[in-house]
Amino acid sequence: RLSDREKLIIHERRLVEEGVTLETLGQKLGVSKERVRQIEHQALQKLRNTLTRMVGDPEEAGLIPSV
Repeated sequence: RLSDREKLIIHERRLVEEGVTLETLGQKLGVSKERVRQIEHQALQKLRNTLTRMVGDPEEAGLIPSV
């Protein structure tokens, strides 16, 4: 599960047409841009782990093209 802060960062950085900068999000959340980067990295790792648990090997599931 992602926290509200993690959801906001993922949404603003990855799920909108024009992603927001780390600096802009840091100002909005009252933290440094490095902290925003760390939170984003943590949230993406959680998403990867959850997806892997759900589908197993991403290549076998057809989520990543095999080379």
